[in-house]
Amino acid sequence: VPETMLVVAGGETDEPDPESTPEIARLIGVAREEGVAEGIRFVGRRPRSEIRDWYSAADVFVTTPWYEPFGITPVEAMACGTPVIGAKVGGIQYTVADGDTGLLVPPNDPDSLAQATIRVLTESGLRERLAVGGIRRARDLFTWDRVATLIEEAYEAVIGECAEEVAREEQRRRTVQAGFDGLVQVLSDARPRNTREATRMARLISNCFAGGGKVLVCGNGGSAAEAQHFAGELVARYQRENRRALPVIVLGAEFSSLTAWANDVSWDSVFERQVEAFAQPGDVLIGFSTSGRSTNVIRAFKEARRRKVQTLGMLGGDGGDLLPLSTASLVVPTRDTQRIQEVHGLLVHLLCELIEQDLAALDALVEAEAAS
Repeated sequence: VPETMLVVAGGETDEPDPESTPEIARLIGVAREEGVAEGIRFVGRRPRSEIRDWYSAADVFVTTPWYEPFGITPVEAMACGTPVIGAKVGGIQYTVADGDTGLLVPPNDPDSLAQATIRVLTESGLRERLAVGGIRRARDLFTWDRVATLIEEAYEAVIGECAEEVAREEQRRRTVQAGFDGLVQVLSDARPRNTREATRMARLISNCFAGGGKVLVCGNGGSAAEAQHFAGELVARYQRENRRALPVIVLGAEFSSLTAWANDVSWDSVFERQVEAFAQPGDVLIGFSTSGRSTNVIRAFKEARRRKVQTLGMLGGDGGDLLPLSTASLVVPTRDTQRIQEVHGLLVHLLCELIEQDLAALDALVEAEAAS
């Protein structure tokens, strides 16, 4: 092919040096022997910053190793829109799509290589079609995003992570995130209604303790656990050190009388019976119910009101039947039982903090009066 220049790149130095790179010396000798030295240019090792320009300037890129696990140079050439002629070995067979992005030839076959080169340089429209196909293949299969994805998939296969497990793990993460998001939303909804009411309820409990009264608490299931939580913070302490113990009784915590009454009479009246046994005027009964419709808590509230005992509701949803029976109430406005219980835990801590503040102020007042 007239006016064709073969550019040979590579070597140990930036400038082609036959002494540093014996292969260059060998190729120069071959070119002189064949009488084609004038049509061959050795350019040595090229810096990465120039590689794109060399690829783009070429009409065809030739890479013909006898073996190649994966050659990045064919990909670089295709990405620059340069057709590739490659040896049909190793990874080049995958990199170069024969007839679409370049041409594949048998290794160590100069005649086939020459014919392929002449075809690319002379056949009308072939070079342009191969250039378009090469750009498309490089973009679709060999971008760094694509390579990273393939490597990730390979690692997942090696460590045994199948697609189903990845999906399950993602679902688990979404479950956790939904739990946080749901709680944040319920907290936001609960704050306006309960801020003022929480201070009022805490004051009623503080006044009960200050007047020598006691607090009774009750609930079922998770609400029973929250009732015990509340009692534990007050009988022991919440934040304030060196304060007196506060009298709080958890109804149903004494199993002998609880199960005796539930077995012989009715579970519906177990708390009512204990209110009858323990409650005195000036006491407070706190009932925990996520629905506000627990029959045994409702009956306990009615008995407490008959005995002039103030009733405080820790409720959820719309407050249910316990709402009108409550002297004061904190209502978590959702029907999601789990979220109600979580917010009840926060409200318990807020009540304990306010109660300890009230009693600390009262103790300080008593001490001041005694000192005067």
